Amino acid sequence: MSKPKVHHYVPQFYLRRFVDAAGRLWVWDRDRDRTFAATPNSIASESNFYLLPELAEFGHDPLTLEKQFCGLESVSAITGQWLELIRAGEALDRIPILKSNREVASLFIVLQFLRTADTRSFLARFAAADIAQPTASSSYSRSLHADVLWDDALVNSFRQQVESSTWVFAKNETGSPYVTSDNPVSFRTSNNRQWTKARMLNSDSYVVYPLAPDAILYCYPRKGRWHGKNIEQFDCRISPVITTPGMITSENSAQVFMASRFVVSNNSDFTEERRFARTIDSDIYAPRGN
Repeated sequence: MSKPKVHHYVPQFYLRRFVDAAGRLWVWDRDRDRTFAATPNSIASESNFYLLPELAEFGHDPLTLEKQFCGLESVSAITGQWLELIRAGEALDRIPILKSNREVASLFIVLQFLRTADTRSFLARFAAADIAQPTASSSYSRSLHADVLWDDALVNSFRQQVESSTWVFAKNETGSPYVTSDNPVSFRTSNNRQWTKARMLNSDSYVVYPLAPDAILYCYPRKGRWHGKNIEQFDCRISPVITTPGMITSENSAQVFMASRFVVSNNSDFTEERRFARTIDSDIYAPRGN
């Protein structure tokens, strides 16, 4: 059996949920401002992204990290069931989630944030500053990224925060799709006015994660500004808030902000995403949402 060479940092099963009727993804390259059609196996991936040649020196499989991520994809069936229930449900309907499934999904969300090229790039910049070098080498960056992903204390701390949050699902029936990106887990401040990359679910931010063009998951921490706001009563329920096109535009701005480069949709119209991109690092637009 040949060894895998193309490693996806956003799983193909997830990207397949954003294809159009012809099985295509529409991708906007934010950096080059161009749109093209693609397949789920051709984006959010790099050759040997998780390969760790140094492991072979100690008799270990250099593809250990990649194989561990493949093992996590059982979450596809879990989230697929959620989508069926959300699509068939109504406001305030409960989405039954087993404790074990909540734990698996929480770990998946955390690792989805940590496993991307964007996170590796951030770690590389941080490491370069620490060693007073213009850039960190690719091998050093790869090893540093693996160290973070294999830091059980760090990962489990984040997982527990997500798992203990209040999970609210929003159903999108507007006809305007949620988009996703090559870095799909986003964080929003509690006043709904700012997306942030630097804070992993602190008391003043919450997770926003598009599940499909017609459904999205919010994870609100049960602490800080969220404490006492009665959000807990909506845990594992479909939001009572009716989603509007304006809310879709607002939530989609997160994917523009978070993306390393590519924003993904089931249609080729990225007009609003382009408009938001021009406002990043300015104060002329502040996103508002759920």
